[in-house]
Amino acid sequence: MNLSINKVKCVLKSIFLIFLLMYFSSFVFAIFNVDPEKVSTNEYSFYLFISNLLMLGIFIFIYKDTLKKDFKDYIKNLGTNMETSIKYWLVGFGIMALSNIFITYILRMSIAENEEQIRALVDIAPLFMIFDVVIYAPLTEELIFRKSLKDIFSNKWIFVIVSGIVFGGLHVVSYINNPSDLIYLIPYGSLGVNFALLYHKTDNIFSTISMHALHNGLAILIYFLGATV
Repeated sequence: MNLSINKVKCVLKSIFLIFLLMYFSSFVFAIFNVDPEKVSTNEYSFYLFISNLLMLGIFIFIYKDTLKKDFKDYIKNLGTNMETSIKYWLVGFGIMALSNIFITYILRMSIAENEEQIRALVDIAPLFMIFDVVIYAPLTEELIFRKSLKDIFSNKWIFVIVSGIVFGGLHVVSYINNPSDLIYLIPYGSLGVNFALLYHKTDNIFSTISMHALHNGLAILIYFLGATV
């Protein structure tokens, strides 16, 4: 009975966190009585930064015990942990890169709208986007898509598949205009699956947080370098 109650709590927590991830910024804009469509891009970025900073604090508070414990364990065996983490990330990155090449050059489709929006914001508010993609996203998304979902699903493969699908789905769901856009689930979902496999192996959330931050950091660095050439 207690086990069932704990599972229900974990499910409700995951739903609550996903809800926060998707709608918290809207609450912040409403509190400040700001219409995102009627403010400048700099103002929009400022309020979004405040929103993300507040939500990051909420996530850290909720999972403070897990973060403290896992951070100490990760640092204690940093070399081994980094080696394992990088191996899993490289597989996920490879699959993601190949699928993006297939989508772009074989199917002749553009990059995902999510990626286009990120690049546009990088051009306008680079400092905010560095914080957003290197710190905010890795922490909040790994706590939701890996930690909270693993608390629900004890079976390895159910956890891995659900984690990959939910992670990929929430990255593209707002930009699906027709059935063909579902193809973008593959690159995002493949990375999510490999992060889930990594987390299942290490049982340490910093293994995926660090690789998520590395992945996003390299992506934004490559974009900066390309923009300056």
